[in-house]
Amino acid sequence: MILLSIAISFFVSLTFCLMFVFFWRRRVRRELETETIIKKLKVEIGEMVTALNGTTERNIALLESQIRVIHEQIDKASKVAGVLKREQEKQETVSQVYSSLARSKPLTLDVEVPGTENPVIDFESLPIRDKALVLHRKGDSPESIASRLDMSRGEIELIISLHEGRPQN
Repeated sequence: MILLSIAISFFVSLTFCLMFVFFWRRRVRRELETETIIKKLKVEIGEMVTALNGTTERNIALLESQIRVIHEQIDKASKVAGVLKREQEKQETVSQVYSSLARSKPLTLDVEVPGTENPVIDFESLPIRDKALVLHRKGDSPESIASRLDMSRGEIELIISLHEGRPQN
C-alpha cells in the first residue's frame, strides 16, 4: 500500500509537473513570439523612419536648390525689367523730341533743275542717303545726322566718305 500511495503521489506529481511545463512552455513561447514580433516591428519601423528621413532631406535639399534658382531668376528678371524701363523712358524721350522736331517747319531745298526756275523739293521725300548728304553739306555733325535719321554714326560716315570719294577711317 505504501508503494501504491508513493506511485499515486509520484504519478500526481509527475502529472502536475507535466502540466506546469506544458503551460509554462506555452506561455514562454507566446512571450517569445510576441517579443520577437515586436523586435522585428521595431527594426522595420526604424528602417522606414531612416528611409523617410533620407528622402525628406533629399527633397528639402532639392526644394532649397529650386528656391535658390527661382531667386536668381527673379533677380535677373528685375534687372532686365529695370533696363527695359530705362530704355522705354529713353524711347519716350526720343519720341517726344522727334515729335517736336516733326512739328517744326520741314526742310526744303532749292535745287537747280535745268528747264525749271528754282523748284522747291521737300526734304522728307528724299532718300536717306541724300538726306544725310544734304545735312552734311549744311554743316551738321555725323552724330546729329545719325540721331535725326535714326542711323548709326558709322553708317553716316560711310555715306559721306563714299560720296566724297575718300577712304573711310
